[in-house]
Amino acid sequence: MLAVLLIGTVILVGFEHIINPEEPIGMKLANLLIISIPLILLYGSIGLVLTATRQKEMNGKINAGLSKFLYYTPRIAGILMIIFVSLFALDVFTEGGNFWKQLLGFLVHAAPAVTLAILMFFAWRKPVIGFIIFGLAAVFFLRFVLFGRDFGAINFMMFVVPLALISGLFWINWKWKEALTMGKVVGE
Repeated sequence: MLAVLLIGTVILVGFEHIINPEEPIGMKLANLLIISIPLILLYGSIGLVLTATRQKEMNGKINAGLSKFLYYTPRIAGILMIIFVSLFALDVFTEGGNFWKQLLGFLVHAAPAVTLAILMFFAWRKPVIGFIIFGLAAVFFLRFVLFGRDFGAINFMMFVVPLALISGLFWINWKWKEALTMGKVVGE
């Protein structure tokens, strides 16, 4: 079911680009590939949380395979989301201007991704830090959705929801530590 939702969402996003016939097909395909990153994180996280919740309720613990998967998923998803956010900093190189102006623009636009990457180092061992930083990142991007121009529902699905779900997965790592370690989580 989640795979169908992912494919449907990518088709809807792709349809938005089909409306603009001036855009080259290669650019449309590249945009769809980039947009699929947070959507896979979104739907994959939902499936993982539902599976882990069901297993924890039925057995009181989570088996070793799912435990490892649940441990590494927010960390890998966080890294992928940081990479996704950092891609938008590259837009400054298409605007023109001298090298130093472009470099300064790149540094300003890359600041959220760099900050998240540095904090991810600390969140790797302390899930509560991951819960807090990705939750705050979701709120940071939510302000653009609520108060920004041209930042609608698709951007909400691409930024806010995956960041909130990564935060939720770190919360599960933090709060379910006992159930996870019963499954012998690697890395703890």
